[in-house]
Amino acid sequence: MMTPMLMTALALALLAGPLGCFVVWRRMAYFGDGLAHSALLGVAVGLIAGMSNQIGMILAAVLFAVMLLWLRTQRLLATDTLLGILAHAALSFGVVAMALLGFEDAEVHDYLLGSLDNVSADSLVYVVLGCGLALGLLMRLWPGLLLMTTSEELAHAEGVPVRVYEFLLMLLLGIVVAGAVQIVGILLITSLLIIPASTARLIARQPETMAIGGSVMAALGMLGGLPVSEALNVPLGPAIVTLTVAMFLMVLSARLLAERLNLIN
Repeated sequence: MMTPMLMTALALALLAGPLGCFVVWRRMAYFGDGLAHSALLGVAVGLIAGMSNQIGMILAAVLFAVMLLWLRTQRLLATDTLLGILAHAALSFGVVAMALLGFEDAEVHDYLLGSLDNVSADSLVYVVLGCGLALGLLMRLWPGLLLMTTSEELAHAEGVPVRVYEFLLMLLLGIVVAGAVQIVGILLITSLLIIPASTARLIARQPETMAIGGSVMAALGMLGGLPVSEALNVPLGPAIVTLTVAMFLMVLSARLLAERLNLIN
């Protein structure tokens, strides 16, 4: 039981680090929440279609991203408003669908907050393979994504297909959501992307260093959260997030202290 969990956690942490950097740089936290909210609907779609939960969640994430991009082109509402509508609609539809499929409240609760019982050897194959392919694609797109994050106008001038890259970034985020929902939970998945990357940003001087640091912080939080969850008998997701927040506060305190000492000296 623990071997699939550990391998899943490491694979997700390796991908969550660099992707979390783009979430922080491009201020996509609200979009991450929206994708997470669509995950429960993806689980229902997977059950109805007879496919794995991970594939169902990725399909739901793709649909969410396509809907958002299309609605943005209509210029009827602000992006944050569209995100709010889509996120709450997806979560509501997901809860209703799960209820109609006969899921108990406790099972839905596990998806919302994460559970050790959600990770199996079967899901490990999908998660590790998906994370490996996603990481390879992210490395291929890295220069263009960095340029696009710095300046979309410059990216256009250099021939970077910005809209395609933007969609692929959303797809990669959907893969992380699909894999990590079973561990961290729908309500807390965005924290796995934001907090480790933000912690690494406090000490990193280069984008690549921040990406690696984010992966390390995510791995420490996830691996440390497993024994804490079992020892204290608390949901796995909150245990992981609590540890990542603690690491963020420690690094922030050390950074502020170092800056204060430099000012004094």
